[in-house]
Amino acid sequence: MRETFFKNACLLLVPLLSLFQGSASLAQDLRGPILQNALPDSKQNATLGGYSSTSVNEVTSNNPIRLQVTKEAPSGELPLSTGPLGVDEAVKKGIQNNYTLHQSEQSWQASKYLARASLGKFGPSASFNTFYSTSSLNQMLFFPGDSTVASAPMQPIVKGTSLSLIFAGTQPIFTGGRLMGGYRAARALEKQSLAAFRETRIQTAFKVKEAYWNAAWAEANLRVAADYVKFRESSTANMKARVDEGKAPRADYLRESSELSKARILLNERYRDFNSALLNLKVVMAVNIGSTVSLKDELVYSELTRDLNSFMEEAAKARPELARAFNRVAEMKARRQIARSKYSPQVNAYGLGSNISGSSPDGNANGRWGGFIGVMGGVTLFDSGSRFNELRAANAAVREAEIARRDVELKVAQEVSQGWIDLDLARRNILLAQEEVTSAEEDHRLFHARYEVGKSIALEQFDAAVKMFQARLTLLESIYKYRLAEARLTFASGDI
Repeated sequence: MRETFFKNACLLLVPLLSLFQGSASLAQDLRGPILQNALPDSKQNATLGGYSSTSVNEVTSNNPIRLQVTKEAPSGELPLSTGPLGVDEAVKKGIQNNYTLHQSEQSWQASKYLARASLGKFGPSASFNTFYSTSSLNQMLFFPGDSTVASAPMQPIVKGTSLSLIFAGTQPIFTGGRLMGGYRAARALEKQSLAAFRETRIQTAFKVKEAYWNAAWAEANLRVAADYVKFRESSTANMKARVDEGKAPRADYLRESSELSKARILLNERYRDFNSALLNLKVVMAVNIGSTVSLKDELVYSELTRDLNSFMEEAAKARPELARAFNRVAEMKARRQIARSKYSPQVNAYGLGSNISGSSPDGNANGRWGGFIGVMGGVTLFDSGSRFNELRAANAAVREAEIARRDVELKVAQEVSQGWIDLDLARRNILLAQEEVTSAEEDHRLFHARYEVGKSIALEQFDAAVKMFQARLTLLESIYKYRLAEARLTFASGDI
């Protein structure tokens, strides 16, 4: 029982030793501000028990997985990205390359052109038509149109066979707000599309940050696992020497060898997690899968000085969902204006020039050009309640849009508040974890000092070191959760 507990304590002790500089600095004081890297810098690696702590460069060089994509493969045409990459640089690349964001941008561009198209309806329009007919008597042709607004234009058909070449033009004079409502609706749709583009933009920034910190956390776990393998290799070699000298049974060596195999399996799993996290980061940034990306920013705690109200005020100005909801109301009001315009008369100026060959209305104008200019107006007197119910439906749509806007405002306030709660909790956990690290390091210092003078057994020192290691991992995890909470709060306030 005692031997098993001793072995388990050794198992948990090793990654801790790799996090500190030398055996004499195992009780390094962390009671100051947590502004340093949670893992030691590769330039400050110390030799611990015959091996040095794993650096970022060592993680990259020893990575057994190498992704290479040819140009003919899917996504092979994407640009390569190499070298260390900070979180801000990653966000910039994601905004520059992300395909979902590009699609949203094209939708916005299309809505701008549709708004310009609706503006063009205020101006004149012209057309050229050919008309061939064979008729047994003189009559009139009514061109198809919206008879609920105004009468349809007419074209004479003469008895006999005729071919008409017709140039026609029209200019709206009064539409009762129909054209203005259409333009306002199109502009509101354009602004909604812009808001959707901005929403996708901040979502892309948040996804890049989330992927980046996930990769940083995976790298931290990987470095710990690599240090643990180094310790097991050293421990197994020492036990092999003791067995060869007859100072330990062969069973102890076999147990050490078995633990080394388990440690290497764990290291492979950590490499898998790390490479998966990097792959996700590359996909979010839309760079080549074969890019050799490394992380410049590690898990570092830097406390925000802003209060909740400042994030709320920023969200009120910057959240695209709010702008989209406001413009949805504007669109519905514009469509209500269109519905109301059907109660008003519609007045248009018309112009037409034609040449009729074969037969003409008076029988004497064959092959001659002629034309007219006129103004035509009309109003619908009765439509069995069609316009009335369209207007009622438009009013209901306006009320629905206003209710939806208030609902969006409430949800935005909830998201910002929840983000602030998560950030504050993560900050408190960091402070508590820091106190835990300080306490655990002091316990280890005392047990180590007692062990040096023979007043404590190795098991007590190992147990204290295990608690110190667990406290350090808790601190690392708390910082990781804080960075994620910070990214979510930034997203909730509408910033990147």
